[in-house]
Amino acid sequence: DWDKKEKITEWRHNWAVSVNQVLEQKNIPDRISEKSFIEEGIDDTPMQHEGINSKRHERKEFNQEVKDYRKAKASYKNNQEKVINRGHLDSLSKHFSFNEKRVVKELSHELKTYISLENLDDKRRMLFNWKNSTLIKHAVGEDVTKQLLIINQQESSLKKADELLNKVVDRTTKK
Repeated sequence: DWDKKEKITEWRHNWAVSVNQVLEQKNIPDRISEKSFIEEGIDDTPMQHEGINSKRHERKEFNQEVKDYRKAKASYKNNQEKVINRGHLDSLSKHFSFNEKRVVKELSHELKTYISLENLDDKRRMLFNWKNSTLIKHAVGEDVTKQLLIINQQESSLKKADELLNKVVDRTTKK
């Protein structure tokens, strides 16, 4: 009987009761009704519901414009950060040995970031948050083995990068 008018009327009534209870709990004076304007005695022409598909094309275009804008903005910011970080790394890299430069390049690739003190702090925070959310997913039964493996690998690379930078900074300050 799910497609009978009486069932739909019942569902609309139950929905209105539920919504109105929540509105009342939140001290919002508005109320909704499942009744039509005619049933409520309202002399007005109801608007026609446009539905999900009526503006799909316009929404798609707008959403694509927003995505393109965000992508361009992120790319611009990323390029600015690369220039700044390249400058920081270049000034510190004068003090790297040939082998240390090779290790920095490998660690940058593994961590997907330039190796600098600021970036390592950002990466550490990102990994901490990622690990916490992954552990929560694990607690609710999701298989997160792959993510935890990646996190552990990046934490290990982060530790190596920290040790390398500390070694170079100590050596440089002693000079």
